[in-house]
Amino acid sequence: MSIDSASLLADPHFFFSFRHGARVLLAIYDENPALGGLFSSQQRWLMSHAAFALACSHDPEEPASGLYAARFISVVQEHAVASKNTAADFIQELLEHGFIHVAPGQEDRRRKPLIPSDLPSQAMSQWLELHLGCLDSFDGGRRAETYAADPSLLSRLQPCIAQRILTDNAVRYQGPTFNLFTWANFGGLLMDLLIGAVDPGEHGAGLQAERIAAGTLSINEVARRFSISRTHVMRLFNKAAEAGDIGWSGRRGESAVWISHRLLQDYSRYQAAKHALVDAAFAEVTGG
Repeated sequence: MSIDSASLLADPHFFFSFRHGARVLLAIYDENPALGGLFSSQQRWLMSHAAFALACSHDPEEPASGLYAARFISVVQEHAVASKNTAADFIQELLEHGFIHVAPGQEDRRRKPLIPSDLPSQAMSQWLELHLGCLDSFDGGRRAETYAADPSLLSRLQPCIAQRILTDNAVRYQGPTFNLFTWANFGGLLMDLLIGAVDPGEHGAGLQAERIAAGTLSINEVARRFSISRTHVMRLFNKAAEAGDIGWSGRRGESAVWISHRLLQDYSRYQAAKHALVDAAFAEVTGG
């Protein structure tokens, strides 16, 4: 039986699992900004999953199957993820970075199936391992071990997860400030940065406070780290501050920062919904 989101939210250890996940995603970005940038916002994260799922669906016996630019754009628009132009630009970006390429032996220029390179495949596999490992830590399961033992699981499991992600509003949307960050350019990574720095206090007591310590944050350093404008970062943080979800102990943008209990709860609900659907997909695909 798969784990539901309510059970995850009720477990005091769940915070530490998803905080670890936030730190892992930041490390991936630092190592390879172009690759990490694919998950830098909710929109790009959803498009990445949609593209990979289509690539996994390729069947040599079915010429219309697999990842094609037109098919990808259609799926993205169908699920209200992005506009036609944004989806087309995303595919072009994947091609330019070598994250996908045209399948060899394709002579029909009107139909060019695209396949992922090793690097994004490894990153998607790491994402799956991260979530399966978190679920195992919750109930002592062996999902990650099962996944590692069967290389075919990536192409079978990820499309099942992607379909759920694209249609689950609890994953796509939460509170106003959560949505503000995650749907903005690089906003997802900014949220990961805040969550990754949260200090839970002794025995996690700090997580119940109305204002939760989240380390020292410099707007200038954040802008440099993610190669985005200081103005963009300040706009997001100022809006979050106006909503009462972020604040500083001293000078704004240069001192210790806190996030609201409400924002942490929104992020927690998102993580719980995401992990629950990963578990449901795993149970469906493996029968366990």
